[in-house]
Amino acid sequence: MADKPLVEDFQKLDPGSELVHLYELEYEKGEFVYFHSGVEEDLSTLHFRDYDSPATVREYVALPIKSEGFEVKNDGAIARPNVLIANINTVFSNAIGTLDYNDILGLKFIRRTTLKKYLDNGSGNSSNPPVEYPRQVWIMDRIKTRSKSYVQIELLSPFDLETAKIPARVIFADRCSFKYQGASPHLDRWKREQSGCNWHIEGTLYGGTVGNGVKFTVFVNEDDEYVVPSTTSFTTVGSTSFSATKDSYYRNTKTSTRFNANGSTSSVTISNYWQARSSGVLGTPSDSNSNYKRVRVYSTYNHGTEYFTYVDDRDNDYVVFTDNVSTSETYNKTLLWKADQPSENQAPGYTKYWKKGDLCSKTTTGCKMRFGFSPKSVNSSASTGKAATNTNAVLPFGGFPAARNFK
Repeated sequence: MADKPLVEDFQKLDPGSELVHLYELEYEKGEFVYFHSGVEEDLSTLHFRDYDSPATVREYVALPIKSEGFEVKNDGAIARPNVLIANINTVFSNAIGTLDYNDILGLKFIRRTTLKKYLDNGSGNSSNPPVEYPRQVWIMDRIKTRSKSYVQIELLSPFDLETAKIPARVIFADRCSFKYQGASPHLDRWKREQSGCNWHIEGTLYGGTVGNGVKFTVFVNEDDEYVVPSTTSFTTVGSTSFSATKDSYYRNTKTSTRFNANGSTSSVTISNYWQARSSGVLGTPSDSNSNYKRVRVYSTYNHGTEYFTYVDDRDNDYVVFTDNVSTSETYNKTLLWKADQPSENQAPGYTKYWKKGDLCSKTTTGCKMRFGFSPKSVNSSASTGKAATNTNAVLPFGGFPAARNFK
């Protein structure tokens, strides 16, 4: 606990003693086995005061152990050290009993560092509190290798929450485990309790990141692309020298194979839709041009109009449709649908012809495009936003507990 004497020691040419690493392995909740890698030639036990209760002197037994990867870095991925403990069928097994090694996963592994001269002589003759460097507390994440002669355990930092559970939900750093729209405000309260995602089923957002209370409708597909009204003004891009304006919308064309409702196919020219990320001469809009961001368009469903699918299903038609017939929980809700098979008289619904168009990619990108939506016009309910989302927006639910920053 007290590290000032250690700092003074290492400011000298000779600290006067060798460095010692002590290990504490939790094998049951609150129960630890104490060991070291062998300091004395006779592999005698070492004694050191307890971190939480300095009045207690702990005995550390010698155990063949090899550890690596404990380095602390200011950037990059969080370290995942490995600890290889040998002779597990005798010394180690005697210490933890007949416990299955998988049962220790999720428990603590503690590494303490001090100088040999600050160890206890076995009779309480040592500094109180113990003189040591800041201890390192790790979580035993998985059994990396296991054989008759040794076990290798991979550790992770308590701050690296991936694969943890709270209390029964697995945490992933870049995936949301909640049911999308499972806590939408239109649902009964008991249904909302089953999910944390409160994104409205109709894509309704009041105020966006400007907080002005204006109602916006924000649709995002599973490819993390905004889907905007087909009535949005798009400027046709005619040449690579075209000068674009940030957040404005543009279009160009491509040739694609279209599937028709009668079973035939057609080679047709369709539009690509884009939004500029910056201003100036940005080149030709394409998925590989980072100056542009692809968007999709939707129209209002019209009975009798033929809706198409394409060889690249990302180009399939999108529509919005208000369900005035169903007695389900979506009754009277205006939803975004995407054609799944070409049709002309099949109203949108959960059929083979349609699928939901507003789907979540389950990533932070998809989440920030919704909750970080920045409207182009703060006083208009036109559902178009800026190309860049607001990265300072705060998620209203814990969808990504392992994500350090909402970016």
